[in-house]
Amino acid sequence: MPIDERHRADAVFEGGGVKGVAFAGATATAERDASVREWVNVAGTPAGSIVAALLVVGYDAEGLQKILAQARYKRFADCGPGGMWLGGLANALTRLRGLAPGTYFMEWMTEQLAASPLARELGKTELTFADVKRRDLPARADVPEVSDEAYQPAMYRLHVIGSDITSGRMVIMPEGLSDYEDKQGTPIDPYAFRVVDAVRMSMSYSFLFSPYTLYKGGKPYYIVDCGLLSNFPVWLFDSRTPKLPTWGFRLHSGTALEEELPYRRVPRPFWAVPLIKAMFSAATEAWDREQFKHVMSARTVSIPTHDISTTNFGLTSRQADDLYSWGETAARAFFTDPNQQQYLNAFGQSVPPPHASGDGVTG
Repeated sequence: MPIDERHRADAVFEGGGVKGVAFAGATATAERDASVREWVNVAGTPAGSIVAALLVVGYDAEGLQKILAQARYKRFADCGPGGMWLGGLANALTRLRGLAPGTYFMEWMTEQLAASPLARELGKTELTFADVKRRDLPARADVPEVSDEAYQPAMYRLHVIGSDITSGRMVIMPEGLSDYEDKQGTPIDPYAFRVVDAVRMSMSYSFLFSPYTLYKGGKPYYIVDCGLLSNFPVWLFDSRTPKLPTWGFRLHSGTALEEELPYRRVPRPFWAVPLIKAMFSAATEAWDREQFKHVMSARTVSIPTHDISTTNFGLTSRQADDLYSWGETAARAFFTDPNQQQYLNAFGQSVPPPHASGDGVTG
């Protein structure tokens, strides 16, 4: 039976720490109001990589909300006895290149993937990138006119992004993993690489979590979150001729649907730390913001997250509910905007009336 492309879309999710709960509300609206029944190619950075991975393994928006709202975020910062100031500093000074090892996150994410619809379908407890390959693509031999450089990345539904700070490059997983080795010097097979490890790389918030270590020629290469290079790579699926619309989902502080430029104070006399933070933020945000202004706004759901911070590990259930609601509201405004029809015309699609029914993937 031919695939009905009208109910399929690609998605890219921005990083945002605990604020990723808002993505559950936004995807719920997309599944309901825009009648998206299948997220085909999905990519994400930090928190967005968690959401992307959960969607690819079969969870729907309702499943996302349950997982993200009930997560014990305080345990993510597993610095040890004494919290960040004692345990965290001890970790950073003695054995890690960060305050927390991220062990609890690995355990938590492993549990979510193991309980997913895809894991149950395959009868597996650990999922690799080979398990999240697209099933609707023609066999390699049937498309000899397509280059390996184009075909290989298209095989994977999930793309997770990290920053290689050792060599100063963006790593798009899984395909980018083929450039590295494990500690024993064995080349990494992108197919066999665990999804949970890729997500752990992408969410390695600098200074807070220790970097993930890969190797090349016996030397360690440190991978941290992709926010250093591009926190919102909505352009990722544009390298090929797109057959599906790509919806971007991003987060910003404040209360307005349209993001306003931040104002970061650098007070005296203790100016050094605020200045470093302001420089770091400007370097990581400027490129994505410029791209968003020129080419992304027509396909990006921009979600206000008010005053909730990225590392608010004490997120309350009320705040989680608020984030979900803000994601719903922003997506509803987005999908009812007339500009969406202009974008969808390129794909022969249309935006259904609000609250049209749609069969989301169950989770």
